[in-house]
Amino acid sequence: MAGMSVKRTEAAKVGDIFDRRSYENNGFVLPYRIYIPKNYDCGEKYPLLIFLHGAGERGTDNEKQLIHMQYFFNDPSSPVYDSIVLAPQCPEDSQWVLWPWEKGNYSIEETPESPGLETLCMLIDDCRDFYNVDDDRIYVTGLSMGGFGTWDLLARHGARFAAGMPVCGGGDPSYAELLKRIPIRVFHGSEDSAVPVSGSRQMFAAIRKAGGELIDYTEFDGEGHGIWDKVYEDRDNIDWLFAQNLAERRKKAEKKAKLVKIAAIGSIGAALSAVLVAVGLKKAKKK
Repeated sequence: MAGMSVKRTEAAKVGDIFDRRSYENNGFVLPYRIYIPKNYDCGEKYPLLIFLHGAGERGTDNEKQLIHMQYFFNDPSSPVYDSIVLAPQCPEDSQWVLWPWEKGNYSIEETPESPGLETLCMLIDDCRDFYNVDDDRIYVTGLSMGGFGTWDLLARHGARFAAGMPVCGGGDPSYAELLKRIPIRVFHGSEDSAVPVSGSRQMFAAIRKAGGELIDYTEFDGEGHGIWDKVYEDRDNIDWLFAQNLAERRKKAEKKAKLVKIAAIGSIGAALSAVLVAVGLKKAKKK
């Protein structure tokens, strides 16, 4: 895609570059905005970024969910301009995760997947079918209520995503064994009065304890709930996100599986040799 990039001198206004659409699933209507690169080429594959807004942007106007999306596009040279972006809007009477966010972390076993995220997953599949999406470079991020949604998608559908960035959210620590395989950057303010900072701390600790080396946690000391500007305007975070690739993760997993197989075969061979030696010794004694 490097050869196709468009040279930009100023940032675009997200309201002008995102198309308005909606997706229906058994009567549930999910409004969403979609951004397609100006230089879109049918012969190329594009990263797909999913952005989940917070509680304050819920509704049906198909507009408010873009408020904080602007941070991504403030830098004209950002890789987001050369990606496909989905920004769904959660209805006013629902949540990305059906759990009181003021309580922090939750149990996925006791919390059914929300209609919003279920429909979003169907929308993602349709988007992959229609556009040239790079299946190895699908990313998800969200803030506050959307931070919960980000954790939920990574836990329930982790195989879909190359990486995730939950901002001041909460998840299910019991899924650490699965989440440890996914590159994740977590962010929270130490003085958050809306969503307990303990949620992000516990998720990070659980994944680390499970052996996760791909997770990173940044806690903004003295900051409250609204930290997303610091996260999304930091070019390092955006570059890190778009640098993650599922293909590399798959290669590492295959290499590890191969090594385990070789070790297992070696163990079987050693065990068989021991048996043969033991049998040989017994025969020798009989003579």
